[in-house]
Amino acid sequence: MTPSRMHSRLLSATRGFSLIELMVGIVISIICTLGMMAAFSAYESQKRTTTNGSDAQQNGSFSTFMLEREIRTAGSALVQGRNYGIWGCAIDAWSGGTKRLPLTAALAAPFDNWPLTTRAVPVLVAAGTGDKADVIGIVRGNPIARTFRTNMVSASGTTVTVDNTMAIFPGEYLLMSDKSGKCTFGLVSTVNGTSIGLDTAGSASDGFSAPAHYTASLSAYIFDMGVNPAVTLFSVNQTNNSLVGYDLLQRGAASGASIAPYPLADNVVQLKTLYGLAATPSDVTVDSWVKPTGTTWGIAALTPTPDTQDANNARSRIRAIRIAVVVRSRQQERAAPASAASSDVAYIGYTGSTTLTLFGDLDATLQYSVTTDPTYRYKVYDLVIPVRNNLITKFF
Repeated sequence: MTPSRMHSRLLSATRGFSLIELMVGIVISIICTLGMMAAFSAYESQKRTTTNGSDAQQNGSFSTFMLEREIRTAGSALVQGRNYGIWGCAIDAWSGGTKRLPLTAALAAPFDNWPLTTRAVPVLVAAGTGDKADVIGIVRGNPIARTFRTNMVSASGTTVTVDNTMAIFPGEYLLMSDKSGKCTFGLVSTVNGTSIGLDTAGSASDGFSAPAHYTASLSAYIFDMGVNPAVTLFSVNQTNNSLVGYDLLQRGAASGASIAPYPLADNVVQLKTLYGLAATPSDVTVDSWVKPTGTTWGIAALTPTPDTQDANNARSRIRAIRIAVVVRSRQQERAAPASAASSDVAYIGYTGSTTLTLFGDLDATLQYSVTTDPTYRYKVYDLVIPVRNNLITKFF
């Protein structure tokens, strides 16, 4: 091989890429990068949607579990008091030396549509107008033993004498009624024979004494509500989108102070309800549904002062509550563009509906239409919850 030919081969081997080859390589790299980024974008979008859906499902499941548990057990320890003045009585309650019930002023949102007087009824609903969430109120006890009414013999200050203290223990709450339409909560501090001492941390300063809390000429009865009775409200805080509860008894609050609502689940945006009604107070089968509104089923009609037989009959027909809980994804979705710039470009985006219809399987008069943000995904949980203690029609 001649030196000139060898030199030519060496130059050819070391000259590198040409400009055209380099540009072709860059174009191919850009195309591959764009393809990879499109795949990553599609994957992340699907991942975000799946994660948001999973979060919404967890929040919805937990919310409905909490509400179902409370509504199913509503009325425990009350049901056999129907013939002894406790059913539907206007509750008086104290904690920390402060009278808590009846309320002296409307509560803050979202419970501002709850009435000042709370009655001892398993479950009632205060309807929210328009897109405002409903408020569900439940009353129940949890005594260690089912003690059927105890006769109150006398009351002097914070000492109460009864005919039998079986299954009544310190730390439990009692509910006393005398068929006058009122009933009073008291917290047990001591039990000695047939004498019960009341603790002013959860009782009036004068206990159950007459005439402030009962009429001496009437027979008074005491029902054991257990250590953790519930007089609780549930609704949706639509400012921060959370399901919240509120303890009307305000246990643990200092004198003159109050305890704020407590969160139960986040990303809950709406709560709407229907009453399931029996034809008469003695029937147990639900044969119609109504909204908790109007001159018969609105909260004002069901909790009048003074109480009426019509209101009592209406309350006694409630056999179930149907609830719709609306939950929302945590993050906004990327909005879909109005039109694509090119038919060759695939846009990934989402635009939802601006309204949701709740209870869509029922007559239009029973449905709710709620406003939604189209940049979020929503899920509706719809379930029927029997009020089991309202199904009892045999009383002692």
